[in-house]
Amino acid sequence: MQYKSLIALLLTLTTGATIAVAQPSFTDQPEDMTLMPGQRISISLSILNLGGSSRDTAYTGEHPDTSNPLPDTALVNVSGTVTFFAPPAVETTSYWLRICSDFGCAESRTFTLFVEGGDTGPPAPFEDAEELGEDWFRSAWLGDFNITFFPWIFHAQHSWMFLFDGSTAESVFLFDLASEAWLWTGAGNYPNLYSFGRNSWVFYFEGTSGPRQFVDLQSGEFFSLE
Repeated sequence: MQYKSLIALLLTLTTGATIAVAQPSFTDQPEDMTLMPGQRISISLSILNLGGSSRDTAYTGEHPDTSNPLPDTALVNVSGTVTFFAPPAVETTSYWLRICSDFGCAESRTFTLFVEGGDTGPPAPFEDAEELGEDWFRSAWLGDFNITFFPWIFHAQHSWMFLFDGSTAESVFLFDLASEAWLWTGAGNYPNLYSFGRNSWVFYFEGTSGPRQFVDLQSGEFFSLE
């Protein structure tokens, strides 16, 4: 006997009447959205009648295709509100959501997150950078970098760096993934960078990579970063 039928039978025996148990349902549906490359959003929806244990899954593709489930952390259910955490926007992608309880499942419509592709120019601090093609640019002072996953940029020597929103050519904040530290520099300072991880100015020996070579201008220590 199925679990749901057993519950209904027990309710009948204890109360003398069958009590209808409503299955979960969304009170609203996710909408299509247009995002910038690299943008990450969350979408929260309310759901009714989510009693007992629940099983929450987000899928890539068109409803009801279940061949491409996302990791469990992509859909979180807390007190009747489910939140979908979308992956970083790389390309236009469709999704749908399924929330199941002991009494049935609620399924969302298919919704699409479009990636804006109209503006492929260099980011604000590097307006004068030369376009090299395939999202690569050459800054007169910072060198070559790729913006495919902007606001993450891939630098030819520094590798992955996150560009802080609001940076300008004279004041650039970058999160250096290899050192896991924020750096500050600008067109008038580079290759000098202020490392918030070291609380000191460092000098980068331009052109070095794998590993990059630096000197700490406060302590005089030479160091390298893979």
